[in-house]
Amino acid sequence: MTSYQDAIAAMLRPTETCPVSLELNYVKKTGERKRRCLAVFRNVQGGEEAGVFILKRRAGNTALVFDMLPIFSDFRLTVSQSKAVKLDDPERLSPSRTDFTLRLSSGNREMKLETAALEKLQPMLVELKRLMAVAQQRNYVVDGGTHTWMQFYEHSRKSASMALKQAGHTEEAEQDRAQATMANPFISFDNSVSGSSIKTIKEGWAARELRARETKVAAFEQKRIFVGSWNVNGQSPTQPLFPWLRVAVGEEPSLYVLGFQELDLNTGAYLYSDTTKEDEWCKGIENALKTKTHNFVKVVSKQLVGMLIVLYVNEAEKEHVREVSAEYLGTGLLGMMGNKGAAAIRFRFYDSFYCFVNSHLAADASMVDRRNSDYAEICRRITFPLTAQYPDFTAYAHNNPWVASFYDARQNAVASSSENAGKNVFTIFDTDHLFFLGDLNYRISLPDTDVKQILKSGDVKQLLKFDQLLIEQRARRAFHDFNEAAITFAPTFKYDIGTNTFDTSEKKRTPSFCDRILWFQNPLHVDDSLWICPKWYRSCMDLTLSDHKPIMALFETAVRTLDKAKLMAVNEDITRELDKFENESLPDLHITTNILEFGDIRYNVPVTKTLLVENKGQVIAQYRFVPKPDQSQPCKPWCYVNPPVSSLLPGDQLKINVTILVDNQTVPTLNAMIDTLDDILILHTENGKDHFLSVSGNWLPSCFGTKVEALCKFVRPVREWSTSERKTMFVSPVVMGDSGGAIDDGAFAERAAAPEEDGLSPDPPALDAENRFSIPYQLWRMVDFLFRYGMDVDNLFTSGGDPAIEEYIRECLDTGVKFDLTVLLLDPDTAAAYPEDDPDDGDESPPEDLSRRTSAADTPPQHPSADAESGSRTPVDKRDSVHLDLDTLLKDVPTPHTTTLLGLGSTTSLEPATHSVPLPRARGRAVAVASMAETLLRFLDSLEESVVPTSMSMRCTLEGYLTYVAARQTVMRLPPTSYNVFKYLVKFLRAVVENYKGRGELDVERLADIFAPAMLRLPKLADGTLLTTASGGNTVPEPIIKGAIAPGTTSSATTSTSTLPKPPSTTTATYPSGINIKYATFSTGKSGLSLSKTQPASSQSQTTQSHTTGKVMVGGGTGGSSNINVASSSAAAAASSSSSNPTSPSASASTLPHSKAAAAAANAASAQEDVVVRKRRLFLMHFLNLDNPELL
Repeated sequence: MTSYQDAIAAMLRPTETCPVSLELNYVKKTGERKRRCLAVFRNVQGGEEAGVFILKRRAGNTALVFDMLPIFSDFRLTVSQSKAVKLDDPERLSPSRTDFTLRLSSGNREMKLETAALEKLQPMLVELKRLMAVAQQRNYVVDGGTHTWMQFYEHSRKSASMALKQAGHTEEAEQDRAQATMANPFISFDNSVSGSSIKTIKEGWAARELRARETKVAAFEQKRIFVGSWNVNGQSPTQPLFPWLRVAVGEEPSLYVLGFQELDLNTGAYLYSDTTKEDEWCKGIENALKTKTHNFVKVVSKQLVGMLIVLYVNEAEKEHVREVSAEYLGTGLLGMMGNKGAAAIRFRFYDSFYCFVNSHLAADASMVDRRNSDYAEICRRITFPLTAQYPDFTAYAHNNPWVASFYDARQNAVASSSENAGKNVFTIFDTDHLFFLGDLNYRISLPDTDVKQILKSGDVKQLLKFDQLLIEQRARRAFHDFNEAAITFAPTFKYDIGTNTFDTSEKKRTPSFCDRILWFQNPLHVDDSLWICPKWYRSCMDLTLSDHKPIMALFETAVRTLDKAKLMAVNEDITRELDKFENESLPDLHITTNILEFGDIRYNVPVTKTLLVENKGQVIAQYRFVPKPDQSQPCKPWCYVNPPVSSLLPGDQLKINVTILVDNQTVPTLNAMIDTLDDILILHTENGKDHFLSVSGNWLPSCFGTKVEALCKFVRPVREWSTSERKTMFVSPVVMGDSGGAIDDGAFAERAAAPEEDGLSPDPPALDAENRFSIPYQLWRMVDFLFRYGMDVDNLFTSGGDPAIEEYIRECLDTGVKFDLTVLLLDPDTAAAYPEDDPDDGDESPPEDLSRRTSAADTPPQHPSADAESGSRTPVDKRDSVHLDLDTLLKDVPTPHTTTLLGLGSTTSLEPATHSVPLPRARGRAVAVASMAETLLRFLDSLEESVVPTSMSMRCTLEGYLTYVAARQTVMRLPPTSYNVFKYLVKFLRAVVENYKGRGELDVERLADIFAPAMLRLPKLADGTLLTTASGGNTVPEPIIKGAIAPGTTSSATTSTSTLPKPPSTTTATYPSGINIKYATFSTGKSGLSLSKTQPASSQSQTTQSHTTGKVMVGGGTGGSSNINVASSSAAAAASSSSSNPTSPSASASTLPHSKAAAAAANAASAQEDVVVRKRRLFLMHFLNLDNPELL
C-alpha cells in the first residue's frame, strides 16, 4: 500500500484527509475485476463531510480518481460472503481466497468490491459506519449544499475516464501514433521515459538507422567454410585425414572448423590438462591440408577433456580474422565435469562475426530430456568476454548494429538465457553466423533390427521420422530455429572399429545419426537465401578407426566488408536527423499565468486558485514542482499544490490547484511579520524549460496563533495593531510580576483577585493601571456567549460546528465587530423575518436602548458576584439560557455588528469597529453554540504559547496530578497573565459541570479530556514524541516546542530566572498506601527543555504496582477526595519499570535482537506518553472537581 499512500498524499488538498484506505478488487458491471484502491476522504473544515473514492494506479507513483460516492444520509453498505465456507474445508482459512463482497450504495449508484483480507477490511467498515451515523445525524442529502469539496476531485475522475476512452481508440489511430514514435525517437507515448534515457534513445535510434542502411555502407561476398565433426573414441590419427577434409576443385574454403569428441578417454584427463592428443590430431589435420593448393594456418583451438575445436584459416586471409575468443563448459558428472559439455570459439572474419559450438551431449537412447537440458545449459552459460575496445555491450551493439544479438534472437533462442547476457559479455547468439556441431547423441527410436531392415532398402527419410533430434526440434524443446542440411548418408553410429559394419556386439546398438552439424537462422536475415547456403552435407566412410564416422559440410556464407568513408557519411546524415528530431520533440508545457494573486487570507480559511497547464508538444510532458536551490521543499508550509507531479499526453490539459491555508503551524510567524504570503514556485518540466510561478496573498492578522500576553497588552482588535506592535508581540517577555511571579515552594500564598476578575463576570475584562486586560477580550466574548446561550444545547464541545459560522465568529473576534445574535441564535425561518437595518439608525435610539442592545449583543446582564467564602461553586441565576426568551431579547435588535463596543470597565471604551463582516446563513442556536465551542477550542489550541506555558506544563502535570493541593501549588507559579486565563477557564468549566442541562454528559473527566490538550501543551521533540531526556539550562529550541519562542530568543517562562527562587529538584507526593515516589524534575537550559524521571530503588517495584492497580484515592484538599482512575496497561507498567531501572531485562537492548529491542523501546515510549497524558487530565480534573475550592 505504500505506493497508494504516497499517491493519496500527493492528491489530497490541505482541507481533506484520508483516515483509511484499502487495496482490493473492483467489480465492474460486466463482472470484470480490476485491482483498485478504496479510500475514504474526509473534509476537515467542520461537519465531517466524507466520501468514498475508487483510485486507479498510474505510472510515476500517481493515482487517478476512478469513481467516487458521497456519504449522504442514504448511504448504505453491506458485507456478504462470496460463498459458503464449510467447517471441514481445509482451505477455509486460505488467505488467497476472495470471500467477502462489499457493496456501497447511495441513491441509484452502487459500487461492488471484493477482498479476502477481513482483518484489513474491518477498520474500513468501522470508519464508514461512523461517517454514516454523522451523515444521518446532520441530514446530509444530495441537494443540501454539502460535499461541494468533492468537485475538486472530479477532474481527476474525468481524466481516468478519458484515459479509458483513449485506450479504446481505433487501430488506425494507434498505428499513426506508432508511426510517429518510430519516425522520431523522442516522440514517446511511454510515460516511463525519463530525461536520463535521452542519450540511450539517441544511440539506439542511430543504431537502428545504421542497421536499416546496412547496404549503403557495406559490401557482401560469399565465403566458403568447411565444418567437420568426429567422435574419435579416444583413438590417435593412425589413418590419413585427407578423405575427410578433401573438397573438389573450385570448392576450396577460406576456413576449416573441426570438432572432436572423446579425444582422450584416460581418467587422468579429468584431473589435469594434457595437450598430447590435441597436438597429435592437429598434426594429422595439417598433414591433410598440405595437399591443398592454399596454405592453411591454425588460428585458435580449445579443448575440454575429450572435446576439441580448432580453427584453420587460409593464410592469405589470416589478417581478416580478429577478435578471437574461445570458451568451454562442462555438463557431465555433477553438472560440471568435462566428459560432456561444449567447447566454443567466436571470431570476427572481415566485418562479420562467427560462432562455432562443438558439443558432446548425454548418451543413451533414453536420455532425451538430459540432452535437451545440456543444450539449454550450453546456450545459457557459454559466454565470451567483451573485447577491449567496447566498454559495455551497449557500445558494441551501437557500433555493430547490423550484427544480430541475443535480444534479436531471444524469442528464437533458449528462454532461460542468462539475465546478464548481452550486458557485459557476448552470448553464442551475438553473432552473424552460429553453428552447432558434434556428437549430439540423439538416437533413432526404433529397434536395432527395424533400422537395419530400413537401411537395406536405402530409405533414409523413413528413418528420420523417428530421429529424436528432429522430433525435439518440431516440439520446440531443443534446437528450435536451427537448420540442418538434408541427410542423405547412413547413420554415423555405431560401427565395429576398423569396419563399416554396424555394431555386432552383444549390445547391438541401434544405428543412429548421433553426429550432426546445424546452423542458427539469423533473425535479421530470415528471407535472405544467400546468408548461409549449404553446398553439401556428408559422412566419410573411408575412416574406420572409431565406432563413429566423421561428418562434414561445406557452406557458403555472406561476409560483410564495411566502407569507412560511406559509413562516416551515413553517420553524419543520421546525426543531422537526430538534431532535427530533438528540436521538434522537446516537451512544450504552457501555463495560463505566471502570477497567482490570492487577495485577503484569513486564518484556517483555504483559498484555492486554479492553474491550467497544457501540453502543446508532441511528446509526453512530465512536470513536478521542485525546491529552490537553498530550500528543501517546493513551497512554503502555508502553500499546497495538487497535483505536485503528473504527466500530460500531447494535447492534454490539466488543472493544478494551488491552495493557501494558514493553520496553527504557520499563523505565528505571519502574525509577527516574520513571514509573508509571498513565494515563488518552480514548475520543472522534464527535458523542458522551467516555469516560475509567483504566489502572493494579503495576510489579515488574527488573534488565533497569538500570545495571550499580547492579546492582553494591546486592547484594540488584532486587525488594528500597528506594525511595531505586531513585531513586539512576538518577542515580548511574559511579565512575571513582583518577585518574578514565583511563590516559595511549600507556601500556598493566595493571589488576591480583583472584584472584576472574580468568577464569570457579566462585564468584559477591565483595564488595569497599565492599560491592559487581565484576560484576552476575545476569550471573554466566546466564554460569555457559551455560558449564556449554550448551557442547554445538546452535545456541547463534542459536536462539530458549521464552517461558515466559525469563520464569521473568527472574523468578529479579529475585527472587534459584535456578534449578530439575530443570525446566531434564531432559527433560519425566524431570522428571515428580521431584515438588516441601516447601521446609522442605531444612533437615533435613546441611550438606555443602546445600553440594552449592547448588553444583548455582547455583554451579559448583571448578577450578584459569587461568594468565594461560602461555597466554591459558580451559580447561574435567572439569566440561564434555559429560561431565555429569545423573541423578547431580539425583538427590535438592529444589525449589531457595527455598534460601539462599550463596557470594558467603568472608565474604558473602544473606538467603533471600522470593519464590516458578511453574515452567514442562519442555522439556529444549537449550531451557533457548537460553532462557538469549536472556535474556543481552536483558539486555545492555536495560541503560540498554551495557557499553561509549555515550559511549565510538564512540571504541572507530573507534580500536580495526585492531589489538588499539589496541583494548586504548581499553578501558583504561573506568570500572572497565564494564571488569570487559567483561573478564568477553570471557573467557566466548573460552571459547565454544575449547570449544563443538555444531552451528552459533560462531567469532570470528559471536560478535562477535551480541554487539557489545549490548555497544557506538553513539550515534544521534532518527531512528535514527548521530550523526556534530562539536561539543564534556560533556552528552549524552537523545533522542539511548538510555537514556544522565536528562534534565538529566551523562553518567556524563564526570562527572569535570576530573580526566581529555584524549585527543589524533586517533589515527593504520597499515595494513600504510603508509597513515596519521586516525580519528574524539570529544567530549561542551553541544551533545551528537558525532563527526567527518578525514584528510589527501594520503592521501585511498589511504584510499578501502584500504576497498575485500578483506582487511587486522590486527596481533594478542603473539598474531600474523589476516586480517579489512573490505571495503565501492562505496557505502561513495563515502560515505567524499564525507564526507572536501566538494568531490567525489558530495558536492556543487548539481551534482545535489534528489531525486537527497537519495538520494545517504541512500545515503552508510547506507554510512557500515555501515562503522561492521563496525568495531565488528572491535573485539570482537580480544578474542575466541585468538591475542591476555586482558585482565587
